[in-house]
Amino acid sequence: MLVTKNRRVGVFIDVQNMYYSARNIFNAKVHFSNIVRHTSDNELLVRAIAYSISTEGGEEQAFFSALEKSGIEVVSKDLQEFSSGSKKGDWDVGITVDIARMLEMLDIVVLVSGDGDFVPLADYVRSRGRIFHCASFRESTSSLLIEASDLYTNLSLDQDQFLIKND
Repeated sequence: MLVTKNRRVGVFIDVQNMYYSARNIFNAKVHFSNIVRHTSDNELLVRAIAYSISTEGGEEQAFFSALEKSGIEVVSKDLQEFSSGSKKGDWDVGITVDIARMLEMLDIVVLVSGDGDFVPLADYVRSRGRIFHCASFRESTSSLLIEASDLYTNLSLDQDQFLIKND
């Protein structure tokens, strides 16, 4: 990829997708600030947003504070709990809407997720003449999402940089 210092980058992080991938595959946590730094390197970072879920207990507040201290904006919504006992918390539509709203101010859209539901978003971004860059752990990433991306960063290849090992 041709690197310039004036292309505008937006990084959009699907926290739950990445959290569970890192935990289930590597028994580790994700080093989100390193991912933002790596995927926006030598470019103009316009915005980095982490989309997450809040729980009633608020255990995630220290995590949110750490993200914000590293320059990552955090947006969260409450975990939905249904009468059946099932729980749901996903940001696919919210991430998609935010990217569509911000597309005019971006040259490169970085999606940090492996969720194949974002393939239509990748197609949309590319149809508007923007670069779509996906960063994720390959073991939990949709092949269709990788194929739909202009650039793909396999975070699994540099675990020392992108993971925080649990002790």
